[in-house]
Amino acid sequence: MTIDLSEQLKGVLPPVITPLTPERRLDHASAESVYQFMLKQGAHGIFLFGTSGEGPLLCDDDRQAATDIAVKVIDGKVPLLAGVIAPGTEQIIEQARVAKAQGADAIVVCPPFYYPAGQQDMLVHYRTIRESVDIPIFAYDIPVMTKVKMEMDTLMTLGKEGTIIGVKDSSGDAVSFHRLVSSKPEGMKLFTGAEMLVHAVMMAGADGTVPGLANVAPEIFVQLYEAVSAGNHQEAVQLQEAIVRLFEVFVCPDGTIKVGYVIGVMKTALHLRGVIEHDTLFHPFPACTPELIERTRGIMEEVGCL
Repeated sequence: MTIDLSEQLKGVLPPVITPLTPERRLDHASAESVYQFMLKQGAHGIFLFGTSGEGPLLCDDDRQAATDIAVKVIDGKVPLLAGVIAPGTEQIIEQARVAKAQGADAIVVCPPFYYPAGQQDMLVHYRTIRESVDIPIFAYDIPVMTKVKMEMDTLMTLGKEGTIIGVKDSSGDAVSFHRLVSSKPEGMKLFTGAEMLVHAVMMAGADGTVPGLANVAPEIFVQLYEAVSAGNHQEAVQLQEAIVRLFEVFVCPDGTIKVGYVIGVMKTALHLRGVIEHDTLFHPFPACTPELIERTRGIMEEVGCL
């Protein structure tokens, strides 16, 4: 089955976690279960190896095994996006060639990091990748991780020239993203990773969302997308309010938000839902304590996803 990204790339694309064994290797059975679960809940696509998927921490063998499993489970039903996250252009090209060969429909590429990069460097980075690998590219704007913000002019330039087909915006910068949505070139796909902004940016014309919280309750995001698409404004507002409440699972008891805790909660939630066997994270992050598991359980039960 051939994927038509111009038509099918929309809606809710969960940035799925990567389930691990206690030895911190890919749990093949749980990976298959995760992908099946997301399809059953109505996901419009799957995004592998993003921040939620601990992509930068995976070894090549496990990344390739997870991709093979996803390709088999998805079987062309929805788009499969593979995160290729590395600090350098040549490293990303190498990962991108493997992802394409395995059957990914598109890749999600962050700007270069570790060595400080300017906006001109980003143009060279994405253009070089596009010239080297014949696969559609999403720009991944996530400055909290890369420590560099992709400016609107940079994204617009890459979109207009066809170097990228879209943007996964995880910057949390609502003003910049709304400006991008209002000015995007024809055919450019725009997705938000910010759970609190889903309703607002979709009303403004965004194509969908790639929310980490969809690991906890993908069905709520699918329902929100469908409500917005159908013009059911009141229902959409209520679903966004449920998402705001559910987001509390990501907030530590001390009021802070820490990436290790957030990923741990995602895995805890999927374990509570019977989707994965273990809630193991890569070092140095620990799994949730029994007390935090019960806190997560309580919020999920309140919202109705458990």
